[in-house]
This record gives sequence, structure tokens and C-alpha cells, in this order.
Amino acid sequence: MSARGIHHVTAIVGDVRRAADFYCGVLGLKRVKKTVCYDDPGSYHVYYGDDLGVPGTVISTLAWNCVTPGLAGVGEVVQTAFRAAPYSLDQWADRLDAFDVPHRSQMSPFGERMLCFADPDGTAIALVETLEEPSQRADRNAPAACLLYGLHDITLNVREEDATIDILQQVFEFELVSRRDGTIRFAAHDGPGGAITLHVIGKSSRGRLGGGTIRHVAFRSRDFDDRSEMVEKLRSAYGIVVSDPIERTYLNAVGFRAPCGVLFEIATDGPGFSVDEAPGRLGEKLQLPAFLEERRLELQAILPPLN
Repeated sequence: MSARGIHHVTAIVGDVRRAADFYCGVLGLKRVKKTVCYDDPGSYHVYYGDDLGVPGTVISTLAWNCVTPGLAGVGEVVQTAFRAAPYSLDQWADRLDAFDVPHRSQMSPFGERMLCFADPDGTAIALVETLEEPSQRADRNAPAACLLYGLHDITLNVREEDATIDILQQVFEFELVSRRDGTIRFAAHDGPGGAITLHVIGKSSRGRLGGGTIRHVAFRSRDFDDRSEMVEKLRSAYGIVVSDPIERTYLNAVGFRAPCGVLFEIATDGPGFSVDEAPGRLGEKLQLPAFLEERRLELQAILPPLN
């Protein structure tokens, strides 16, 4: 199978420090970059993942001031699942209890044991037991059994089977691997970020972007040439024109609205999060793009402390 898959997902949060306590303190993820939203530099954009922020392990949070709660519905990501160690969900349940995080156990449509809960803003999270070892281990507060191995699967609610299915297969090179009870799973590979699921729910209300929802799903491209090929396939086969390139220092992306309504991006694997910090010091200091560096003192005065 192709080694593309999912690059990252980006969630909307209302309180950046509360989100950091959850993703680092509860889930044990590594903060790999502390920066700002380039379009709204008075707010944080923080990335979490494995020790190096390898594509397929990353969830980022955009902190929107005075954000209203979003609504998960059609055209939205309704669950972000992470990969957990085999037979670790009981220990994870104990850990979530210790942090007063409500949770429930259930089976996925594909027979996977899952532990389901939400982040403090309401973003739906699941842990799924998998077999492989993590790509990077950090000496963090979470016990060894409670380390996450990257993204497992992203679930989208859609009204019907539309051209999104073809785009996943023909453009992003996923393979349709299973259908069960109106749920369709696609896989690009069996590692972190390798799967995406469409849940066909028929006529239903559209979701609403806000706190506790996923702003976009980014798919991997190896480099600019690889992305250009995908962009051309979108244009020629589906009449989809992507956005102008978005330079985010650590990746370069283009975006488009998929036929199902979800905002998709295509992000380059490089240059990666080590471009402006040493691998062992990722996420420690506020990093700004060159065009905002002259505003550093102003922004540091505006942004809440995030240590």
C-alpha cells in the first residue's frame, strides 16, 4: 500500500492551557511546536504528536478567543482515534478516571475494542488497541502502557456515498478495505495515520465549526511535485480547484472542500518541526514566522503563558 495517509488533524479549542493539560498531561503526547495562527497571530496554534511530530502522529489545536461550541454532524469529523498498546485500555480507563475524564468502552464497526471520551472542548477522541511499537518514545509522565502510537483512524459523517470515495482512492491512494453497516473504511498503510472511515448516515443536519470540532484533515504528500500531481488529478477528474499554497513553516499545504463537506488539506511531509528547534527541544519556545518576528514582544504580551 501507499505510504501517504493522514498527515495531521486540527481541532478548535477555547482555552489553550486547558487543551495543553489534556493532550500533554492526560494523553501523554509531546508538544512539538508552540506557534501562532499566522492569519490571527493573537491566538496560539499548538502541535502535539510523537517526539518528532512525525506525519501521522499529529493533532494540532487552534485556540479561538470567545469561540462558541461547534456541532458534530454531516460534513464533519466525528471521531479522532489514536493507537494504543495491546491490552492497555483497562489501564487507560484507570488513567482517565484519575483525571476525571468520563469515558465508555465500545466496539468499532470493524470489531476493534475502543475507549471513547472527549477533550475538554468536546472533541470526540477514541483509543484503539493496535499491535505495533511506537516510532518514538518519550520519558513523559504517562506509564509505558499508556503511550499512544499516533493516529489510528479519522471518522467522517457523510450523507451519501459520493465522489469523496473516489478522491480517497484515486487521488490519495487509499484502498477500500471493509464495509459494515453503512460504514466504509479505507487504508493507505497499516501504520500511524493510515486509515480513514466514512459513516454514511443519510439525510441529517450539517455540522457547525466551533469549539470541540475538527477544522480540517490534512493528507500527506511526499513533496511539492507529489502534491502537484494530486492537485492536477483533483482539477482534471473532479473539477476541484484548491486554495493557494499555505506556508506554515513546518509544512506547506493547499486546501479544498471535499464533496462530503469536510475541509481537506494536502500537506507536505517536510520540512518538519525540527526546522527551527533541535529535536530534543521541540515545543519549548514560542516560534514565529519571519514576518511576525518583529511583533514578538507584542504577541508575548497578548498570548497567555504556556509552559
